[in-house]
Amino acid sequence: MGLVAVTIALLVIVTGLSVALADDTTEDEADIRVVPEDGGTLSPVVEIEGPRLSDAHERTATIDDREDVDYAVPVLMEVVQAGTPDSDDPVNVLAVGIVPSEGSPPVGGVSTDALEPGDPHYADGSYDGPETGDAVLSSGAAAQLEAEETDQLFLMSPRTGALSQPHEVTAIDDGADTASLSSELPVVVVRLSELQTLTGAAEEDLADQVLVGTESSAAEAAVEETYPNATVESDGDAGLAALQDDDLALATSAIALVVGIGICTLFITTASALVVERERQTLAVLASVGFPTRSRLAIVAIMTLGLTIAGGLIGIAVGYGGIALTNYLAMETVTSSAIATTHPAFIPYALGVAIGAGLFAMPYPLYLAARTDAIAELRR
Repeated sequence: MGLVAVTIALLVIVTGLSVALADDTTEDEADIRVVPEDGGTLSPVVEIEGPRLSDAHERTATIDDREDVDYAVPVLMEVVQAGTPDSDDPVNVLAVGIVPSEGSPPVGGVSTDALEPGDPHYADGSYDGPETGDAVLSSGAAAQLEAEETDQLFLMSPRTGALSQPHEVTAIDDGADTASLSSELPVVVVRLSELQTLTGAAEEDLADQVLVGTESSAAEAAVEETYPNATVESDGDAGLAALQDDDLALATSAIALVVGIGICTLFITTASALVVERERQTLAVLASVGFPTRSRLAIVAIMTLGLTIAGGLIGIAVGYGGIALTNYLAMETVTSSAIATTHPAFIPYALGVAIGAGLFAMPYPLYLAARTDAIAELRR
């Protein structure tokens, strides 16, 4: 039971980390979020590109022009290399391209308030307008680049090999206002058209998502009409649903699930088999007083499931405590915000995993119980 509890506890902790990662990489204060229909976006850790939205500037402007919309901000995310004139080697950063507007929300955990509204380089689709060269860095990016405000910054796309015009560090966001794990990640926020030009996304005016601020149901319907082939998510779709949009977090959770079921099954099989071996004489006594084989097997099955459920419940409690401890240690050492989260769905999820493992493990102890020779055991 103790080993089952430990396994379930680890499953809960890993799932909490995965959900926090997925929720954090899409974190913003927008009321509506438009993503490609397959939900593919770019992971901030590795370059995993999925479907994207086209005609980002024009379609977003159509939404932004509505009176019942506070802002509509297209967002493009790309892993690029960044460096300063004084740096020895470039570092990989998550470049986030946006079209800033009044009241636009933090993107990737980084505030966009320091960027003036507009995207002049887009120039109505010609991409020959002046580049502002403004860039806002997360504290993590500033630390890795050893950059300060007004420093020059160069970006290079590993995909195309193109080198950007010099950017100037307009501001460094320490994440105090957003309390996001992303503040510890190397994030660089620039204008959308400038990042598109650098990464080759300008040809179709691509973006990964669009953030919309509105409380109007009519505006949401207009967004769906503007992006008929995209998925429109409201601010109530966060949390566990964010796992569907983050390949890395989803893969981590899936691996934890498979490993958890496998290890729990092995532990329960071994423990139950040992209990059956130890209680063979008890089973023989039950057989001698008239308990049929089906009843004896039912007792073994109940014992196995009871062992599993008890271990699962203890593991859930330990897992929640482990998440609290993980967050405490992280905030005391490397970050200013929680890196793992809890959710009510974790309880039935983890308990279901434990019960499933118990069902997978049950055939072997039942086989041993059915093979018990009552006469031989009574003679011992």
